[in-house]
Amino acid sequence: MKTLLTFFAVLALAITCVAQPSSPVISQVYTFFCNHNFTSCPTGFDPTLAPIQPSDGNLYVVTWWAGQGNPNAGGTVFRTRGGGQGIVMHTFQPASLNGGFPNGENPVVGFAEGTDGNLYGVTEQGGANKFGVFYRLAPSGSFQVLYNFCSMTGCPDGPGPLILATDGNFYGAGGNTIFCMTQQGNWSSLHTLDPSTEGVANSLMQASDGNFYGTGALSGDHATIFRVTPSGQFTILQQFSYPTALTSALIQASDGYLYGATNGSGPGTGIFRMSLSGDLQFIHQMTDQEGYEPVQLLQASDGNLWGLSDFRNGSFFAITLGGVSITSGAFNCNTTGCQPQAMTEGQDGNFYGTAISGGNMPGQNAEGTVFKIAAGLGRHI
Repeated sequence: MKTLLTFFAVLALAITCVAQPSSPVISQVYTFFCNHNFTSCPTGFDPTLAPIQPSDGNLYVVTWWAGQGNPNAGGTVFRTRGGGQGIVMHTFQPASLNGGFPNGENPVVGFAEGTDGNLYGVTEQGGANKFGVFYRLAPSGSFQVLYNFCSMTGCPDGPGPLILATDGNFYGAGGNTIFCMTQQGNWSSLHTLDPSTEGVANSLMQASDGNFYGTGALSGDHATIFRVTPSGQFTILQQFSYPTALTSALIQASDGYLYGATNGSGPGTGIFRMSLSGDLQFIHQMTDQEGYEPVQLLQASDGNLWGLSDFRNGSFFAITLGGVSITSGAFNCNTTGCQPQAMTEGQDGNFYGTAISGGNMPGQNAEGTVFKIAAGLGRHI
Protein backbone atom coordinates (compact mmCIF):
# COMPACT_ATOMS: atom_id res chain seq x y z
CA MET A 1 0.00 0.00 0.00
CA LYS A 2 2.83 2.38 0.88
CA THR A 3 4.48 1.63 -2.47
CA LEU A 4 1.24 2.39 -4.30
CA LEU A 5 0.79 5.71 -2.48
CA THR A 6 4.38 6.62 -3.26
CA PHE A 7 3.76 5.87 -6.93
CA PHE A 8 0.72 8.19 -7.09
CA ALA A 9 2.57 10.92 -5.20
CA VAL A 10 5.43 10.80 -7.71
CA LEU A 11 2.93 10.75 -10.60
CA ALA A 12 1.11 13.83 -9.24
CA LEU A 13 4.43 15.64 -8.82
CA ALA A 14 5.40 14.78 -12.38
CA ILE A 15 2.10 16.09 -13.70
CA THR A 16 2.37 19.38 -11.84
CA CYS A 17 5.94 19.86 -13.01
CA VAL A 18 5.23 19.44 -16.73
CA ALA A 19 5.96 22.76 -18.46
CA GLN A 20 2.79 24.27 -19.86
CA PRO A 21 2.99 26.13 -23.19
CA SER A 22 3.36 29.85 -22.65
CA SER A 23 0.95 32.40 -24.13
CA PRO A 24 1.94 33.61 -27.61
CA VAL A 25 3.99 36.80 -27.56
CA ILE A 26 3.88 39.55 -30.22
CA SER A 27 7.03 41.46 -31.09
CA GLN A 28 8.11 43.66 -33.96
CA VAL A 29 10.66 42.35 -36.44
CA TYR A 30 10.98 45.58 -38.41
CA THR A 31 9.39 49.04 -38.31
CA PHE A 32 8.77 51.07 -41.46
CA PHE A 33 9.36 54.73 -40.85
CA CYS A 34 9.42 58.27 -42.26
CA ASN A 35 11.20 61.35 -41.01
CA HIS A 36 9.21 64.05 -39.23
CA ASN A 37 8.21 66.01 -42.34
CA PHE A 38 7.68 62.86 -44.46
CA THR A 39 10.27 63.86 -47.03
CA SER A 40 12.04 60.54 -46.57
CA CYS A 41 10.44 57.10 -46.11
CA PRO A 42 13.38 54.99 -47.33
CA THR A 43 11.86 51.52 -47.00
CA GLY A 44 8.26 52.48 -47.77
CA PHE A 45 5.27 52.35 -45.44
CA ASP A 46 1.83 50.76 -45.00
CA PRO A 47 2.56 47.06 -45.63
CA THR A 48 -0.76 45.27 -46.23
CA LEU A 49 -0.04 41.73 -47.51
CA ALA A 50 1.26 38.65 -45.74
CA PRO A 51 5.03 38.15 -45.97
CA ILE A 52 6.37 35.49 -48.30
CA GLN A 53 9.10 33.19 -46.98
CA PRO A 54 10.77 31.27 -49.82
CA SER A 55 13.37 28.57 -49.27
CA ASP A 56 16.09 31.18 -48.66
CA GLY A 57 14.51 31.81 -45.24
CA ASN A 58 14.04 35.55 -45.75
CA LEU A 59 10.76 37.40 -45.39
CA TYR A 60 9.62 39.43 -48.39
CA VAL A 61 7.08 42.20 -47.86
CA VAL A 62 5.49 44.83 -50.09
CA THR A 63 4.61 48.36 -48.97
CA TRP A 64 1.97 50.66 -50.41
CA TRP A 65 3.87 53.94 -50.77
CA ALA A 66 7.23 55.77 -50.79
CA GLY A 67 10.65 54.13 -50.94
CA GLN A 68 14.31 54.81 -51.59
CA GLY A 69 15.33 58.24 -52.85
CA ASN A 70 11.87 59.70 -53.43
CA PRO A 71 9.04 60.49 -50.98
CA ASN A 72 6.64 60.23 -53.93
CA ALA A 73 7.72 56.72 -54.88
CA GLY A 74 4.95 54.16 -55.28
CA GLY A 75 5.97 51.49 -52.78
CA THR A 76 8.65 48.87 -52.26
CA VAL A 77 9.44 45.19 -52.09
CA PHE A 78 11.36 44.76 -48.85
CA ARG A 79 13.40 41.81 -47.52
CA THR A 80 14.22 41.10 -43.90
CA ARG A 81 15.37 38.15 -41.85
CA GLY A 82 14.65 39.75 -38.49
CA GLY A 83 16.66 41.56 -35.86
CA GLY A 84 15.61 44.98 -37.15
CA GLN A 85 17.63 44.75 -40.37
CA GLY A 86 16.49 44.60 -43.96
CA ILE A 87 17.04 45.85 -47.49
CA VAL A 88 14.82 47.27 -50.21
CA MET A 89 14.77 44.88 -53.15
CA HIS A 90 12.85 47.21 -55.45
CA THR A 91 11.27 50.67 -55.35
CA PHE A 92 8.42 51.55 -57.69
CA GLN A 93 9.81 54.87 -58.89
CA PRO A 94 7.96 57.62 -60.77
CA ALA A 95 9.28 58.57 -64.19
CA SER A 96 9.82 62.13 -62.90
CA LEU A 97 8.94 64.19 -59.84
CA ASN A 98 5.32 64.49 -60.92
CA GLY A 99 5.36 61.85 -63.64
CA GLY A 100 3.71 58.49 -64.07
CA PHE A 101 4.87 55.12 -62.83
CA PRO A 102 5.91 53.00 -65.83
CA ASN A 103 6.80 50.00 -63.63
CA GLY A 104 3.65 50.14 -61.54
CA GLU A 105 2.49 51.87 -58.37
CA ASN A 106 1.00 50.65 -55.06
CA PRO A 107 1.90 46.93 -55.06
CA VAL A 108 -0.69 45.84 -52.51
CA VAL A 109 -3.19 43.57 -54.23
CA GLY A 110 -1.17 40.47 -55.10
CA PHE A 111 2.12 38.85 -54.11
CA ALA A 112 3.10 35.20 -54.53
CA GLU A 113 6.07 32.93 -55.15
CA GLY A 114 6.16 31.11 -58.48
CA THR A 115 7.24 27.56 -59.18
CA ASP A 116 10.51 28.95 -60.55
CA GLY A 117 11.48 30.57 -57.21
CA ASN A 118 10.82 34.12 -58.41
CA LEU A 119 8.34 36.47 -56.76
CA TYR A 120 5.34 37.69 -58.73
CA GLY A 121 3.06 40.56 -57.90
CA VAL A 122 0.43 43.00 -59.03
CA THR A 123 0.18 46.75 -58.53
CA GLU A 124 -3.08 48.67 -58.19
CA GLN A 125 -1.99 51.54 -60.40
CA GLY A 126 0.74 52.65 -62.77
CA GLY A 127 2.12 50.99 -65.84
CA ALA A 128 1.60 51.84 -69.48
CA ASN A 129 -2.17 52.19 -69.02
CA LYS A 130 -2.12 53.55 -65.43
CA PHE A 131 -4.21 50.60 -64.27
CA GLY A 132 -1.55 48.39 -62.72
CA VAL A 133 1.01 45.83 -63.82
CA PHE A 134 1.90 42.19 -63.31
CA TYR A 135 5.60 41.96 -62.44
CA ARG A 136 8.36 39.47 -61.66
CA LEU A 137 11.12 40.01 -59.10
CA ALA A 138 14.04 37.60 -58.87
CA PRO A 139 15.77 36.94 -55.52
CA SER A 140 18.75 38.78 -56.99
CA GLY A 141 16.63 41.93 -57.31
CA SER A 142 16.13 41.80 -61.08
CA PHE A 143 12.73 43.35 -61.89
CA GLN A 144 10.57 43.00 -65.00
CA VAL A 145 7.06 44.15 -65.94
CA LEU A 146 5.35 41.21 -67.65
CA TYR A 147 1.90 42.63 -68.32
CA ASN A 148 0.16 46.03 -68.26
CA PHE A 149 -3.46 45.79 -67.15
CA CYS A 150 -6.31 47.65 -68.86
CA SER A 151 -5.08 47.05 -72.37
CA MET A 152 -8.58 46.24 -73.59
CA THR A 153 -11.65 48.41 -74.13
CA GLY A 154 -13.45 49.00 -70.86
CA CYS A 155 -10.60 47.53 -68.82
CA PRO A 156 -11.98 44.01 -68.29
CA ASP A 157 -8.54 42.78 -67.21
CA GLY A 158 -8.11 44.80 -64.03
CA PRO A 159 -5.55 43.79 -61.37
CA GLY A 160 -6.49 41.63 -58.41
CA PRO A 161 -5.10 39.35 -55.68
CA LEU A 162 -2.91 36.52 -56.97
CA ILE A 163 -2.93 32.84 -56.05
CA LEU A 164 -0.67 30.13 -57.47
CA ALA A 165 -2.85 27.30 -58.77
CA THR A 166 -2.05 23.62 -59.23
CA ASP A 167 -1.44 24.13 -62.96
CA GLY A 168 1.49 26.45 -62.18
CA ASN A 169 -0.34 29.58 -63.33
CA PHE A 170 -1.56 32.53 -61.29
CA TYR A 171 -5.24 33.36 -60.92
CA GLY A 172 -6.77 36.59 -59.71
CA ALA A 173 -10.08 38.31 -59.07
CA GLY A 174 -9.89 41.69 -60.77
CA GLY A 175 -13.29 43.19 -60.04
CA ASN A 176 -15.54 42.01 -62.87
CA THR A 177 -13.03 39.48 -64.21
CA ILE A 178 -11.53 36.27 -62.86
CA PHE A 179 -8.36 35.85 -64.83
CA CYS A 180 -5.43 33.52 -65.44
CA MET A 181 -1.87 34.79 -65.80
CA THR A 182 1.07 32.61 -66.81
CA GLN A 183 4.53 33.18 -65.38
CA GLN A 184 5.47 34.59 -68.78
CA GLY A 185 2.79 37.29 -68.50
CA ASN A 186 0.14 35.84 -70.81
CA TRP A 187 -3.31 36.97 -69.63
CA SER A 188 -6.62 35.21 -70.30
CA SER A 189 -10.10 35.49 -68.84
CA LEU A 190 -11.51 32.57 -66.87
CA HIS A 191 -14.87 34.26 -66.33
CA THR A 192 -16.28 37.76 -66.83
CA LEU A 193 -18.91 38.54 -64.22
CA ASP A 194 -22.28 40.08 -65.01
CA PRO A 195 -22.48 42.97 -62.50
CA SER A 196 -26.28 42.72 -62.21
CA THR A 197 -26.47 39.00 -61.40
CA GLU A 198 -22.95 37.99 -60.35
CA GLY A 199 -21.53 41.19 -58.88
CA VAL A 200 -17.81 41.68 -58.42
CA ALA A 201 -15.11 39.37 -57.06
CA ASN A 202 -12.89 40.37 -54.12
CA SER A 203 -10.82 37.28 -53.32
CA LEU A 204 -10.00 33.87 -54.74
CA MET A 205 -8.63 30.48 -53.63
CA GLN A 206 -8.40 27.00 -55.14
CA ALA A 207 -9.88 24.03 -53.29
CA SER A 208 -9.02 20.34 -53.38
CA ASP A 209 -11.69 19.69 -56.03
CA GLY A 210 -9.78 21.90 -58.47
CA ASN A 211 -12.45 24.59 -58.50
CA PHE A 212 -11.93 28.19 -57.45
CA TYR A 213 -13.91 29.73 -54.59
CA GLY A 214 -14.06 33.35 -53.61
CA THR A 215 -15.85 36.22 -51.95
CA GLY A 216 -17.59 39.05 -53.72
CA ALA A 217 -20.46 41.51 -53.61
CA LEU A 218 -23.76 42.12 -55.37
CA SER A 219 -25.68 45.36 -55.70
CA GLY A 220 -27.99 45.94 -52.77
CA ASP A 221 -25.22 45.38 -50.21
CA HIS A 222 -25.15 41.60 -50.56
CA ALA A 223 -21.84 39.85 -49.82
CA THR A 224 -21.41 36.60 -51.74
CA ILE A 225 -19.45 33.36 -51.80
CA PHE A 226 -19.03 31.94 -55.28
CA ARG A 227 -17.50 29.01 -57.14
CA VAL A 228 -16.00 29.09 -60.61
CA THR A 229 -14.82 25.94 -62.36
CA PRO A 230 -11.62 25.69 -64.47
CA SER A 231 -13.92 25.86 -67.52
CA GLY A 232 -15.40 29.16 -66.30
CA GLN A 233 -18.80 28.06 -64.96
CA PHE A 234 -19.81 30.54 -62.23
CA THR A 235 -22.18 29.83 -59.32
CA ILE A 236 -23.13 31.93 -56.28
CA LEU A 237 -23.24 29.57 -53.29
CA GLN A 238 -24.14 31.97 -50.47
CA GLN A 239 -25.40 35.52 -49.99
CA PHE A 240 -25.17 37.70 -46.88
CA SER A 241 -27.31 40.81 -46.48
CA TYR A 242 -26.14 44.14 -45.06
CA PRO A 243 -24.86 44.82 -42.40
CA THR A 244 -23.17 41.41 -42.43
CA ALA A 245 -19.99 41.60 -44.50
CA LEU A 246 -17.37 39.01 -45.41
CA THR A 247 -14.13 40.27 -43.90
CA SER A 248 -11.61 37.57 -44.80
CA ALA A 249 -10.74 35.46 -47.81
CA LEU A 250 -11.71 31.78 -47.73
CA ILE A 251 -9.30 29.00 -46.79
CA GLN A 252 -9.64 25.23 -46.98
CA ALA A 253 -8.69 23.27 -43.88
CA SER A 254 -7.52 19.67 -43.56
CA ASP A 255 -11.09 18.48 -42.94
CA GLY A 256 -12.05 19.58 -46.46
CA TYR A 257 -14.31 22.44 -45.39
CA LEU A 258 -13.88 26.07 -46.42
CA TYR A 259 -13.56 28.56 -43.57
CA GLY A 260 -14.18 32.28 -43.58
CA ALA A 261 -15.29 35.18 -41.41
CA THR A 262 -17.83 37.95 -41.19
CA ASN A 263 -17.98 41.09 -39.09
CA GLY A 264 -20.21 41.45 -36.02
CA SER A 265 -20.67 39.79 -32.65
CA GLY A 266 -24.21 38.40 -32.67
CA PRO A 267 -25.72 35.10 -33.89
CA GLY A 268 -24.98 34.37 -37.51
CA THR A 269 -21.66 36.22 -37.46
CA GLY A 270 -18.01 35.35 -36.81
CA ILE A 271 -16.21 32.27 -38.12
CA PHE A 272 -18.04 29.85 -40.40
CA ARG A 273 -17.33 26.65 -42.25
CA MET A 274 -18.84 25.72 -45.57
CA SER A 275 -18.88 22.52 -47.59
CA LEU A 276 -17.80 22.61 -51.21
CA SER A 277 -21.47 22.26 -52.15
CA GLY A 278 -22.32 25.45 -50.27
CA ASP A 279 -23.78 24.24 -46.95
CA LEU A 280 -22.73 26.81 -44.34
CA GLN A 281 -22.58 26.76 -40.54
CA PHE A 282 -21.30 29.40 -38.12
CA ILE A 283 -18.99 27.79 -35.57
CA HIS A 284 -17.64 30.68 -33.50
CA GLN A 285 -18.87 34.10 -32.41
CA MET A 286 -16.02 36.52 -31.94
CA THR A 287 -15.47 38.04 -28.52
CA ASP A 288 -14.42 41.58 -27.71
CA GLN A 289 -10.91 40.34 -26.87
CA GLU A 290 -10.61 38.43 -30.15
CA GLY A 291 -11.95 41.34 -32.20
CA TYR A 292 -15.18 41.61 -34.15
CA GLU A 293 -13.66 42.14 -37.60
CA PRO A 294 -11.46 39.17 -38.59
CA VAL A 295 -9.35 40.08 -41.61
CA GLN A 296 -7.55 36.76 -42.12
CA LEU A 297 -7.71 33.07 -41.26
CA LEU A 298 -5.11 30.34 -41.76
CA GLN A 299 -4.74 26.76 -40.59
CA ALA A 300 -1.44 26.38 -38.76
CA SER A 301 0.75 23.32 -38.35
CA ASP A 302 -1.00 22.53 -35.04
CA GLY A 303 -4.23 21.94 -36.99
CA ASN A 304 -6.03 24.92 -35.48
CA LEU A 305 -7.34 28.09 -37.10
CA TRP A 306 -5.33 31.21 -36.35
CA GLY A 307 -6.48 34.62 -37.38
CA LEU A 308 -6.12 38.38 -37.18
CA SER A 309 -8.61 41.14 -36.50
CA ASP A 310 -8.05 44.86 -37.08
CA PHE A 311 -10.78 45.84 -34.60
CA ARG A 312 -9.51 48.70 -32.43
CA ASN A 313 -5.70 48.31 -32.41
CA GLY A 314 -5.90 44.74 -33.64
CA SER A 315 -5.64 41.26 -32.19
CA PHE A 316 -4.76 37.67 -32.99
CA PHE A 317 -6.78 34.62 -32.02
CA ALA A 318 -6.81 30.83 -32.36
CA ILE A 319 -9.74 28.41 -32.34
CA THR A 320 -10.16 24.72 -33.05
CA LEU A 321 -11.88 23.50 -36.20
CA GLY A 322 -14.88 22.95 -33.96
CA GLY A 323 -14.95 26.62 -32.96
CA VAL A 324 -13.52 26.38 -29.44
CA SER A 325 -11.35 29.33 -28.36
CA ILE A 326 -7.70 28.55 -27.61
CA THR A 327 -5.91 31.85 -27.18
CA SER A 328 -5.91 35.51 -28.19
CA GLY A 329 -3.79 38.60 -27.73
CA ALA A 330 -3.80 42.32 -28.47
CA PHE A 331 -1.48 44.48 -30.55
CA ASN A 332 0.09 47.65 -29.16
CA CYS A 333 0.54 50.61 -31.50
CA ASN A 334 3.68 51.77 -29.68
CA THR A 335 5.55 48.46 -29.51
CA THR A 336 4.26 45.92 -32.04
CA GLY A 337 2.41 47.99 -34.61
CA CYS A 338 -1.36 47.98 -34.96
CA GLN A 339 -4.09 47.26 -37.47
CA PRO A 340 -2.62 43.87 -38.48
CA GLN A 341 -3.57 42.82 -42.02
CA ALA A 342 -2.13 39.42 -42.82
CA MET A 343 0.34 36.81 -41.61
CA THR A 344 1.94 33.52 -42.56
CA GLU A 345 3.43 30.68 -40.53
CA GLY A 346 7.20 30.75 -40.83
CA GLN A 347 9.55 27.81 -41.15
CA ASP A 348 10.42 28.20 -37.46
CA GLY A 349 6.82 27.70 -36.32
CA ASN A 350 6.25 31.38 -35.53
CA PHE A 351 3.80 33.63 -37.34
CA TYR A 352 5.06 36.62 -39.31
CA GLY A 353 2.77 39.35 -40.50
CA THR A 354 2.27 42.99 -41.37
CA ALA A 355 0.59 45.82 -39.48
CA ILE A 356 -0.16 49.02 -41.37
CA SER A 357 0.44 51.54 -38.60
CA GLY A 358 2.44 52.13 -35.43
CA GLY A 359 5.65 50.50 -34.28
CA ASN A 360 8.66 51.40 -32.18
CA MET A 361 11.10 53.66 -34.03
CA PRO A 362 12.52 56.37 -31.71
CA GLY A 363 13.07 59.72 -33.39
CA GLN A 364 11.04 58.81 -36.48
CA ASN A 365 7.42 58.45 -37.55
CA ALA A 366 6.61 54.74 -37.25
CA GLU A 367 4.43 53.72 -40.19
CA GLY A 368 3.75 50.00 -39.81
CA THR A 369 5.66 46.87 -38.90
CA VAL A 370 6.61 43.34 -39.75
CA PHE A 371 5.64 41.50 -36.58
CA LYS A 372 6.24 38.06 -35.11
CA ILE A 373 3.88 36.01 -32.97
CA ALA A 374 5.94 33.44 -31.06
CA ALA A 375 3.42 30.63 -30.72
CA GLY A 376 5.79 27.74 -29.98
CA LEU A 377 4.43 25.50 -32.73
CA GLY A 378 7.85 24.06 -33.56
CA ARG A 379 10.08 24.30 -36.60
CA HIS A 380 8.87 22.83 -39.86
CA ILE A 381 9.77 23.08 -43.53
